[in-house]
Amino acid sequence: MMKILTARSVRNYMMALCLLGCGTLLTSCGGGGAAVLLSGVGSGGTGVVQGLVLGFGSVFIDGNEYATTTATIEQDDSQGVPQNALLKLGQRVQASLDSTGTSVITATIIPSLSGPVTQAATQDATGDWWARVCGQWIRIVSNATHTPLGVTTVLAGVPNAGTSLSPQLALGNEVEVHGAWSWDVAHNAYVLVASRVEVFSATPLTSNILIGGVVGALPATNQVMLNASSGGTVLQGTLPTGVIVGQSITAWVNRATWNTWGGSYAPLQAATINAAGLTALAGATSQKAQLSGLVSNYNASTNTATVQGTVVTLPPGTRVGDGDYIKLTGQINADTLSQTTVDQENSVTAAVTPQTIQVLGTTNGVNWSAGGDLSFVLQSTSVTAPNGTFPSCVGLSPQNTVSVTVTGLVPAPGQPVLASLVTCTAVTSPPSDSVSDFHGTILTASGNTLTLRNEDKVLTINWSSTTFVDPALGNVGSAWVGQSVEVMGTLNGTTMTATVIRLNSGGTND
Repeated sequence: MMKILTARSVRNYMMALCLLGCGTLLTSCGGGGAAVLLSGVGSGGTGVVQGLVLGFGSVFIDGNEYATTTATIEQDDSQGVPQNALLKLGQRVQASLDSTGTSVITATIIPSLSGPVTQAATQDATGDWWARVCGQWIRIVSNATHTPLGVTTVLAGVPNAGTSLSPQLALGNEVEVHGAWSWDVAHNAYVLVASRVEVFSATPLTSNILIGGVVGALPATNQVMLNASSGGTVLQGTLPTGVIVGQSITAWVNRATWNTWGGSYAPLQAATINAAGLTALAGATSQKAQLSGLVSNYNASTNTATVQGTVVTLPPGTRVGDGDYIKLTGQINADTLSQTTVDQENSVTAAVTPQTIQVLGTTNGVNWSAGGDLSFVLQSTSVTAPNGTFPSCVGLSPQNTVSVTVTGLVPAPGQPVLASLVTCTAVTSPPSDSVSDFHGTILTASGNTLTLRNEDKVLTINWSSTTFVDPALGNVGSAWVGQSVEVMGTLNGTTMTATVIRLNSGGTND
């Protein structure tokens, strides 16, 4: 959902952030630059951003909002072929921006791991959970203050997860994991601090698995060892040009090969091995760029570090440590992000400020005067709003079309966003350049058009080849009729141009 940035809306937006202790977008509540634009990226040319999805307005990447109304959103399938995809909370994405730096041209969703749980989840004394996926360690964060990343892991695909994650992350379950790689002393390895874990199935769904991590060693020609300097998973195959220790990579491995593999000390033949750093994905040099992640290989003498597989040259005077979270803006040159400025930094030695989650949308169907706590879905994100957090919404009926802004946090894996503030403004019709989010029942469907019964009106929904259409709907036709769906897109009167058509789900943030 693209937020319309009038002077009043920016002022209200900044005030809401200040109520949360300033969150992550502003270094102070006294003002400064525009809160929702990425300073320096995109001005005078295309820019690129890699980071975590922390909300939806159109989309918030590391707290900065970008319009996606005309964007192509893609994710590789298990064969490495790009497919239309749906942006979800906690994903790591890379987006190319237009010349203004405010709109996404193309966004690519880039998970780090996708495949079987190879060591079931167990809980440590802090309340966090640990498991292995495709042989690599992941950490499921139970509270945003536990790591400098500043986010609680979003656990998706499993409604009502409860307090134990053992059933969801049992041995053999198929999952996809997003996050940031960080060295962990206790495990003597790089671990993936998870921002999102999506549970797919208890049985394999694809013929390939995705393995990722940090190159810990180069044991032989055409071989890399992942996430450790000894004893890690050794991949064998055609390596990316100039691959070095400390670089982040991903590899597609045939499942049959994986199933017959002899163990971590024997080379595992990979179908493809790809560099996963910012420079490799950007495909060009001399671009403005933003990157976030956890610091590793910090070198005080050269003032350089590695962040998510990309070498970064830090600004003079910057002092960070391994494991710190950092968000940088700079310029891609060769294999280095240089000429950088630090936009945000959380230290392992200081109290962590949780990263604020925001969800904005124009919608209806919520009974704001029902009393007590409210639960609703906005921008495919489950939200719980405690009584008293939505005073401007009380009195609005389900039939009212309402512009809604949610600010909050994910309190624990598998739980909805817990709102600290919800603001509402009733609108007669959404602005033509904003994105609306409506739920309803399909009345008719054929070609690239459907009609939707939504509250007390019927909407005409048109879509195109770039629209994400839920695969569970199957081919358009009579089977669609009667289905309960969520549609998002730009609305003109009673006609919507859809960017998303998906089945209503009982899951949490999936």
